[in-house]
Amino acid sequence: MSDRRGVVVGYDGSRQSGAAVRWAAEEARLRGVPLTVVHAWEAFTAVGPMAIPVADLRAAAQEVVAEGAKLAREETGEVHAVLGRGGSTTALLEASRGADLVVVGSRGRGGFTGLVLGSTGLELAGHGSCPVVVVREPRAGGPVVAGVDGSAASLEALGLAFAEAALRGAELVAVVAWPPGADAGGAPLVDADALREVARERLARLVEPWRERYPDVPVRTEVSIGPPREVLLAAAEDARLLAVGSRGLGGFRGLLLGSVGHALLQHAACPVAVAHAPRD
Repeated sequence: MSDRRGVVVGYDGSRQSGAAVRWAAEEARLRGVPLTVVHAWEAFTAVGPMAIPVADLRAAAQEVVAEGAKLAREETGEVHAVLGRGGSTTALLEASRGADLVVVGSRGRGGFTGLVLGSTGLELAGHGSCPVVVVREPRAGGPVVAGVDGSAASLEALGLAFAEAALRGAELVAVVAWPPGADAGGAPLVDADALREVARERLARLVEPWRERYPDVPVRTEVSIGPPREVLLAAAEDARLLAVGSRGLGGFRGLLLGSVGHALLQHAACPVAVAHAPRD
């Protein structure tokens, strides 16, 4: 197998993980990189008539990962299957070393009924060393939306969003959420319209280097009034992909995944990409 991992996707046989494999396969094809399908299995010590031999567990796991690879090959060419031992998050983190992107479904077979987002997606989004995409339902149309607040992580998300828009021939919408009441903070002499204009100008400056790098991508910038969570959830309604930073300017130091990113992963209608600030 090649050392190049390209795009890595987790598959456990669930409907959600199947959607993730299809999205990841298209992504790998568009990028011209390999796709690595990962499945993990655990051998639990059991006593009693329901105990399953370890060899049978491994054979069943091999069938699952082979099924995921077969599904992927319907969409792209170079596909590798990796069978990990242990927890799914650990297996995906290990397989993703040097990867361009990690993709998972919104919830796998290990989740509880009614749980919107499984623990694997949250852990990867918080700890991943490369961008992580959580797929609920793939979208064929609509713009790529980037949530921008000036933080290092959000600027990484902006770059990822431009690259995705270029790959998919989509419009790029860069959004700044302007919280209600942030205009004046109770100060009577502050010009709220002037502050919002400053925000628009700063957003335009942040976007400009990416416009130059991707001149064929149509770009729209928006400063929307409302809490970041609500603004970005609304933007995700018609988007094919929403890209955000793992933690914005409002987060606590040391927090791996901010509250806004957590809410978007839980509730956004489109696939959500989470980018991390450079480690240096």
